[in-house]
Amino acid sequence: MLFKKLYLRFMNLTTFFNLNYEQIKAEGFDSKFLAFSDLKTYLDLHFKEKESAGKSFLGDDLYLLNTGAGSKKVFIWSQMHGNESTGTRAMLDVFNFLKNDNPFSNRIKSGTNIHYLPMLNPDGASRYTRRNACGIDLNRDFLMEASPEIKVLKRLVNRLNPDFLFNLHDQRTIFNVSGTKNPSSLAFLAPSANEHRNITPARKKSMEVIAGMAKELEVIIPGHIARFSDEFYPTSTGDNFMKAGFSNILFEAGHFPGDYERNEVRRFNALAVLLALDKIANPGEDESEYYFKIPENDKKALDMILRNVSMKSGSAESLVDIGIYFDEKPDLEQKKINLICRIDEIGDLSTSFGHREFDLNGAVYKGKTELYPTPGKTADFSVGHLVFENGKFMF
Repeated sequence: MLFKKLYLRFMNLTTFFNLNYEQIKAEGFDSKFLAFSDLKTYLDLHFKEKESAGKSFLGDDLYLLNTGAGSKKVFIWSQMHGNESTGTRAMLDVFNFLKNDNPFSNRIKSGTNIHYLPMLNPDGASRYTRRNACGIDLNRDFLMEASPEIKVLKRLVNRLNPDFLFNLHDQRTIFNVSGTKNPSSLAFLAPSANEHRNITPARKKSMEVIAGMAKELEVIIPGHIARFSDEFYPTSTGDNFMKAGFSNILFEAGHFPGDYERNEVRRFNALAVLLALDKIANPGEDESEYYFKIPENDKKALDMILRNVSMKSGSAESLVDIGIYFDEKPDLEQKKINLICRIDEIGDLSTSFGHREFDLNGAVYKGKTELYPTPGKTADFSVGHLVFENGKFMF
């Protein structure tokens, strides 16, 4: 027992979480495809006390989970875009961590009262679509309230009157950390409350929490933490909650090298949430000045770039780069995602970078269905030793 106490004394939350992650990780959620039926099965088994806070457009339950007995209320939701499951999977890990009896989980639970809505858009999740069943982007429906889902969200916020809101999203693989070739694996935002992007009291509190967790995360995944654009969007959820005086944080889970199912990022995301909760439970010093030192998101990444590809027509020749983006095509029966290679851009891509790059050294492009590549078309060609067959990379 004495050894255990000494062992824990010289650890911090990050180290303890990473050492124990495989034991607390929620099993059965390694695929980005997370349908409502699978989530419900898990919740029915592990969360007997869950509350149905309302219904989706197609009538699925919007569940509310709760843990912690502290004075600071935190309301978290994920998957308001149905095809963005990383935050949901991360939060299942967070709840498993908080169920454990250890100094770090106990410290968080004694300081916070956490309410979590795991899937705001179950209809979209089951079809792996961004929007809800009738085509509404829930993150742009704050003012009109055309969707039942956004009405439930706003009703819960008004009922709970939380100190903090966490809005969990995924971002595309095109985002990189500004000034680097590193993918933006996690990006955070204290949303603006108006078009002038003023630092209101509520926004400053969000900045303090982001600064604290970003500093810690930078040690774990250096160069992969970014700050999301704080442009004010008049109809968006986070901006309007901030405008109403609710401190809130946008979490964006992005790409990490080779991690297209986002299981590494899921782990980083879970840790980020825990660090944010710990900061709220135990504020410590004001680190908000660090917020604007976090580099911004940029959009200079592609999934693949083929450099120095030769196009020939008679005596004419062009040497170009070809950028490839991976479109996600869901297999609803198998509940998995297939990555389909799409030609995104052709020409001078010297200011962009690929998560994978190949220098073809002047090898000639050989199209299968078309002589020459077309942006927006499925990749179906060969060049040098690389072969694409109807969107599949065969190398």
